[in-house]
Amino acid sequence: MYNHFQYCEDLARRLKAIAHADSDCHYFRATEQTELREFEDNLSSAHGMIMIAIDGKDSGFQFRNSDSLMEQPAYIIIIAKQALASDSDTVFAAQEESKAVMMQVISRMLNDARVYKHGCDLIDPDSFRIGGFGPIGDLFYGVILWFSLDEGVNFEIKPEMWL
Repeated sequence: MYNHFQYCEDLARRLKAIAHADSDCHYFRATEQTELREFEDNLSSAHGMIMIAIDGKDSGFQFRNSDSLMEQPAYIIIIAKQALASDSDTVFAAQEESKAVMMQVISRMLNDARVYKHGCDLIDPDSFRIGGFGPIGDLFYGVILWFSLDEGVNFEIKPEMWL
């Protein structure tokens, strides 16, 4: 079973560029792209490169090469770095560094999928999409990654949930 927040926190702790630790926070969670509450609450301590994991509980559904309905829960990861707003070169550099780290995140996810770790085997590799991001907070710029999973929908009715 894929747990987005847990998986991303592990990535943030293991990536040298982010180096999240309990005593030096570089990882934040959010429920949607416009509500970065955990990041905003800790903005004064945020510095360097950060990761934000977003799980808004969004899902799409379709019959995709299957006889059963597939749910496609959508997830977002943001990687950003502080830059000087008055210097466009630092903004471009922050985005370039963030994209290089994000490509490592995608590589890790695909490697974990290949060996059936952390629920990553459900990731739809065709769903990966990267875009530029920022500014947020104290002039953080970077990239945003959207991706989804492919999960079969269980049609079993649970009697305890019905009157």
